[in-house]
Amino acid sequence: MRTHDLDPWSLVFGVAFLSVAGSYLLTHTTSVHLHWLLIVPAAMILLGAVLLGGSAVRMRRKSDLGSEIDDDGGVV
Repeated sequence: MRTHDLDPWSLVFGVAFLSVAGSYLLTHTTSVHLHWLLIVPAAMILLGAVLLGGSAVRMRRKSDLGSEIDDDGGVV
């Protein structure tokens, strides 16, 4: 099975949808009361971490491609 690259936007929106749906389900089916003021900062932290991770992967790929090219512009 071939693996695919991580899509940070799909991951962020999927986790956001899952957290909103899960909190709605927990709040309306049990006696658990979730505070929305805690979910917003947690979502922002998650979004920042995913975007930083995506940037780090992109920078690593660019540096790996740069190391494959020698001084004459030819591929090693």
